[in-house]
Amino acid sequence: MYASVAWINDYLDPPATDQEQADLLTQAGFPLEDREEVEDDIRQDFEMTSNRGDCTCHLGLAREIAAASNRKLMQPSPDPVADGDAVEQHAKVTNQCVDACPLYTAQVIRDVQVAPSPQHMASRLIARGDIPRNNIVDATNFVLFELGQPTHVFDLDKLAGGEIIVRMARAGERFLPIGEDAVEIELDGSELVIADAEKPVALAGVKGGALTAVTEETKNILVEAATFDPVAVRHTSRRHNISSDSSFRFERWVSPAAVDPAARRLVELILEHAGGTLCKGVCREGAPLPEAEQVQMRPQRFRDLTGVPLDDETMIGYLDRLGFQPKPEGDLITTTVPHHRGDISREVDLIEEVVRMHGFDDIDMPDVMRMRPAAMPASLACQRAISRLLVGADFVESVTHTLVSEREGSAFLNDQETMMRVEASCAGGDACLRPSVLASLLRVRKFNLDQGTASLRLFEWGSTFNSLDGARSEKRSLALLCDADQDGLRPLRGVLERLANLLCGPAARLDIDPEQAPGWFAPGGTVRIDNTPVGWAGRLSGKTLKAFGLDQPIMAAEISIDDLMAGWPPDIEVHALPAYPAIERDLSVILEETTRWHAIQEGIESLDLPFMESVDFVTTYRGKGIESGHKSLTLRIRFRDPERTLRNEEVDDSMPKVMDLLKTRFNGEIRG
Repeated sequence: MYASVAWINDYLDPPATDQEQADLLTQAGFPLEDREEVEDDIRQDFEMTSNRGDCTCHLGLAREIAAASNRKLMQPSPDPVADGDAVEQHAKVTNQCVDACPLYTAQVIRDVQVAPSPQHMASRLIARGDIPRNNIVDATNFVLFELGQPTHVFDLDKLAGGEIIVRMARAGERFLPIGEDAVEIELDGSELVIADAEKPVALAGVKGGALTAVTEETKNILVEAATFDPVAVRHTSRRHNISSDSSFRFERWVSPAAVDPAARRLVELILEHAGGTLCKGVCREGAPLPEAEQVQMRPQRFRDLTGVPLDDETMIGYLDRLGFQPKPEGDLITTTVPHHRGDISREVDLIEEVVRMHGFDDIDMPDVMRMRPAAMPASLACQRAISRLLVGADFVESVTHTLVSEREGSAFLNDQETMMRVEASCAGGDACLRPSVLASLLRVRKFNLDQGTASLRLFEWGSTFNSLDGARSEKRSLALLCDADQDGLRPLRGVLERLANLLCGPAARLDIDPEQAPGWFAPGGTVRIDNTPVGWAGRLSGKTLKAFGLDQPIMAAEISIDDLMAGWPPDIEVHALPAYPAIERDLSVILEETTRWHAIQEGIESLDLPFMESVDFVTTYRGKGIESGHKSLTLRIRFRDPERTLRNEEVDDSMPKVMDLLKTRFNGEIRG
């Protein structure tokens, strides 16, 4: 905020030197950023916070200085005389958007004389860094930088029908902003505009229009004073890349209660410097003025928070100098928030005001700051543990966009499922939300393959999106991708088993059921952890890989484990290591290709063999000597007695039972 030292002093008694102004405003929270001498004045630039729109003007800064130094604040008290016709005879105002324009007022001055501004007004604007235009335009700028209230003046004779309409723009309407290098813009219907009976004449709160601007020939004017919703002003400003001193202030909120005083001040200046006759009355459209808000503060709460032993009377004095009209009520101080202080709504806001007045430097800083770090949520700790496990298995974490092309997404749709789409203007070439994280990982694999990376393992946590019969769903998945090798699914299965043990403990059982595999796997199956289905794993089909321009075999898994992660870490029982050795017996059997290891394992366990500790998978062989459609499976049975060392003959009787089970139930042929 550029400010003139002399202009601030117009409202202070006694005046303050430039250094005093800088020191007091810095203490109040508006540090000095720059300083420059300008003829007989000094221009200073103060940093503004976004919540203090009331200090984006000279009177606002003078108010802070007066409160901090106990000076007298001398505010203008305009009282213009209206002796013309009724304003309704010359103008009409309609406000169709009260939510976006809480208050719009218009007054009419006839027979003005457009001329250069008087020296006092011009010098104040020049000192602030502005260029004087004429006595009417400069009056609006003077009020803006004096009171912080943007205003505007229209050439009344150029307003079609003498009418002002506050409305939303119509798509396709054209508007030419005021300014030497201004370019006509097309409105899309999302902008709040000020219009006459035919066309937009201003972007509300942002910029006036060239077609109704005041010129040397102007005789009759309509004086606008209003307030607009900050979001609406910001939208229009960003939408068309047009900003102004007015939009800067409206975006920081201007109270409806500030409109009338600023309008009176502007009218008074115009009558004083441009002459003319003020019509009686004001065209006013909008909601009733909001009631002043009351906020209470507990003095003891101030003392507890700050550690400063201020008495109640001192706090009341500080708040009174800031204009809060404090009243003691028992253990409370009740204040009425001034209309220009839109940043005050809570007790802590009042506490901050007292601290500002007392001085931040007078608050002791403790030598020791006690901190207690918050415990990491179990789900986050679990996710990090899983990520570390995968990185340890040579997987690289990927972070990708949720949007994919329709061709890529279609490769991962089940029957009756459809993809969710976004507007093409937002998505560019990829307009579909991915139904599987694997679609994104395959993109990454293809890119890295093109860059010469022959082997790569990837994983990603991400959201997937599906639509089934109009019902949309979103869920989070963990996807894994790795190049296939001669060991088939075993490397990926091993990673999944380690993950299952991490989630559910070392006794967790992982199964892959080949009877239920989605179409993008060939072969593949449903992944179950302790009989709970969590996703799928397998070899991606050639059709799926072709959609991504890949032709090498790739293994993949996609699981949803948030429910299991919620119970992490798992309860684990600790047992002493076995004191006696085990006896292991390996057995190879030729089985039909469709025979599942899980069924064999359960069958052997159901025999309830004496001393049997575990049944483990060793390997599977397919090749020379094995008939097509069959496989050779090798398993290992471990026997142990926790109380003594077993003898071989004690387990010999168990193996025939196992072989008989494999022959009769699974139609197996024992190899050895």
